[in-house]
Amino acid sequence: MSIFTSADQASPFAVRLTEGPVNGDWALQATAGNDAGCSLVFFGTVREDGRQGTVTHLFYEAYPQMVASELEAIANEIFAEFEVLRIAVEHSVGTVPLGQCSVAVAIAAAHRKQVFDASARLMDELKARVPIWKKELYQDGSEWLGRGS
Repeated sequence: MSIFTSADQASPFAVRLTEGPVNGDWALQATAGNDAGCSLVFFGTVREDGRQGTVTHLFYEAYPQMVASELEAIANEIFAEFEVLRIAVEHSVGTVPLGQCSVAVAIAAAHRKQVFDASARLMDELKARVPIWKKELYQDGSEWLGRGS
């Protein structure tokens, strides 16, 4: 279930916060176009090896309006630096089980080098700047890892 979506067909950038896991379909569809020679979808998935033990699931909290504005600022930086056509980011809030996807980033460009470089930069900036907080839950406890984890 989407709790926040910012997508305008005229805009080359779209963002969506979704309750629970994401699958990347929305992000890929938001970046589709006949002008793209390359599309890349990055999936961030919940792994079992956590900082304090075996992870059973993650829990995310976010400030939706700040998420959208900060991701848009990051996207504008990406557009200025790399020759990409469109960017879409879908991130989970709430519970995401082990093995499921918590973030999907889709980027379309004319050529592959731009999407690889742009996706790495976008994920680095997302983790450093976007107000999304992550809690790792283990069989015997939990730990808030905060933003950037």
